[in-house]
Amino acid sequence: MWKFTEIADWWDGQKNESQGIIDKWVEDSHYSQSAMIVGAGASAVMTFGQGFVDILRLGDGVKEGTLGGVGKDALRVVAIFPVGKAAEALQAVKGAIRVRLIADIPAQAATGGCFWVASAKALAQLGHKFEGRLFASVDDIAAALGLKMGHLPAIADLKVGVSFLTQLGVKVSPWKNISSVKELEQLVPRDGSVVMIGVNLIREGKTAGAHAIYAYRGPFGEILYIDRTVGAGRLRAYRSLESLAKEFGGEMFAPREAVVLYNMYVRAVGHEAARLVIQVLGFVASEENNS
Repeated sequence: MWKFTEIADWWDGQKNESQGIIDKWVEDSHYSQSAMIVGAGASAVMTFGQGFVDILRLGDGVKEGTLGGVGKDALRVVAIFPVGKAAEALQAVKGAIRVRLIADIPAQAATGGCFWVASAKALAQLGHKFEGRLFASVDDIAAALGLKMGHLPAIADLKVGVSFLTQLGVKVSPWKNISSVKELEQLVPRDGSVVMIGVNLIREGKTAGAHAIYAYRGPFGEILYIDRTVGAGRLRAYRSLESLAKEFGGEMFAPREAVVLYNMYVRAVGHEAARLVIQVLGFVASEENNS
């Protein structure tokens, strides 16, 4: 339990005790109108304060390990940040859950298939639509481009790959050559956008291959990495390029190029806290029913 959670629990105890005193006082007054008005006002103030105290529990929901717990923390984020920022945090959570549904493709389906799988996951996370439909697989991207699985073009670098994504209406930044993790992390926006990355696998100090992945910021601003291995029975993203490289028998993935895929969702979010809270609650309910 977090130390702040202990403080919140103490406050809850004091609130419950005070509420009991108010209820007894109203009862002893034989429910006079004046006593009821005063009691209701005092209760309202305490209820209002409850929202601020509950902020101290931020992180408890995620620790529960359930979608409902994530939803509780999402509501706490709404209370802390401006509505736009809270929407971005919620979008990150929703998108990361959607990613797990994008399946990998067989190695023989495409040379450089990692780019196509990472792209499908990224577009699903961004909620990008083509002709009114969300992308649910690499097959969907191929069909939208008029291509067939098994005949997807080889992707040697992000410039080539992203040129296909722009045909689908994806808004992207200029291609950028990078050479360090620090430089990469500075590119990752805080608005729900993702960064497609070309990396080299380093094994025993030598380049052992190339890979395509993407990075985004989680609900608390942490940088997370997604590639074709995420979703195959696992719900998590990678928290470092080193941990991802271990899945491929290497020590590190060295970034070499990057392109931002912009999140269009935030621009469409109405700046009304009540609407956002309804979205959070609806998201939690729907995900719990589908799990």
